[in-house]
Amino acid sequence: MNRIAERIVNLYSFGNRTWVTRLLLLLPALALMGIVYLGGLLIFGRYSFDMYENGKLIRGWDWGAYRAFLSDPYYWKLIGTTFRIAFKVTLWSLMLAYPLAYCIAGLKKPGMKQLLLLLTFLPLLVSAVVRSYGWQLLLSKQGFMNWLFIRLGLTEEGFSMIYNETGVVVALVHIFLPFMVFPILNVLSQSDASLKAAAQDLGAGSWRTFLTITLPLSARGIASGVQIVFTLCLTAFTTPQLIGGGRVMTLPVFIYQRTLDTNWPMAAVASLFLLVSSIVVSLLVNKGAEMLMFRRSRKGGQAYG
Repeated sequence: MNRIAERIVNLYSFGNRTWVTRLLLLLPALALMGIVYLGGLLIFGRYSFDMYENGKLIRGWDWGAYRAFLSDPYYWKLIGTTFRIAFKVTLWSLMLAYPLAYCIAGLKKPGMKQLLLLLTFLPLLVSAVVRSYGWQLLLSKQGFMNWLFIRLGLTEEGFSMIYNETGVVVALVHIFLPFMVFPILNVLSQSDASLKAAAQDLGAGSWRTFLTITLPLSARGIASGVQIVFTLCLTAFTTPQLIGGGRVMTLPVFIYQRTLDTNWPMAAVASLFLLVSSIVVSLLVNKGAEMLMFRRSRKGGQAYG
């Protein structure tokens, strides 16, 4: 479709008005996104006003599903579990991804750097279903992890690491770790090395150089990684369903079950809540990163002034 747009642009000369060319090139993608994405949202929004009584879907305009979702403690517990898992996974992913990205960015040997990049990227080539089943085998009562812990003398009967939040968090951290590594690595690789050299020439130690130069400069990459991982965790379905075994109820699993039960109003309300929550969290994280970078730049300006 972009080729069609290019031909239209060639047929009609717009002189130096490059914005017209860009707009025409964007139109096919914008039209597709608008129809598929906004159309789906409008359909979901319409279903959220229907009624569900005695196992039957009744068409109409009613706020009952919204009232039930926002007033019932069960749904707030569900929301709390979803956000708690997303927060834990994001925090653990950040703590593991930052040192890895920092080491890869500082490597001088291209071969070793490419090898580590490949090892980081490889898990993305495997389906989340396959990886979840793999973690089931590793974390089960008779799995490798419990076998190792028993051999090391940490436990006699083995830990319970599956069908609970711990197993879900471990599996999700493994699955989403690359999405945290690559944004941070991209920012660290583009940072100006002369700034660190200048700080060290002025007497700053390694730790102080990291806190005052490297960490603030990588704030944008951290924010991007947090946004991606947190949003993916909020909407993760396969891993909580397989590793949680129905005992760890999150919003995506709940939406799936309500959809099967034809309780589409409640599924639509929960989906819209999930969408709005993801947007709000992304905006807050972005705003936090901007404030951090602005504060650091203002301090730097005052110091140089």
